[in-house]
Amino acid sequence: MSGQIFYQTKLVLAPIPNERGRVMLHYIVAVQTHDPNGNPYEGRPDDRARETFNLLPGRGVDDPVNLTEIKEEDLPKETLQQALLRHDGAVYLVKNE
Repeated sequence: MSGQIFYQTKLVLAPIPNERGRVMLHYIVAVQTHDPNGNPYEGRPDDRARETFNLLPGRGVDDPVNLTEIKEEDLPKETLQQALLRHDGAVYLVKNE
């Protein structure tokens, strides 16, 4: 998975009836540093990660996103379920099974 920068973020949803508190979903956002021809992408990777994350259903283009950069070796060991894919990045939902 080299050539990518990884960020982790959380999305807090409103409480579900008969459940305790709010539901918190953990996501990993991966953005490519270079296109398939080896040219670096324009713009800052964290800005592109925010833009990619905000493409998820229910998110607004300008919704705030708190991102924390993580190293590839620090990726969660849980299952990652792809939630969104685009040409320069992807969003994965961290599934606790």
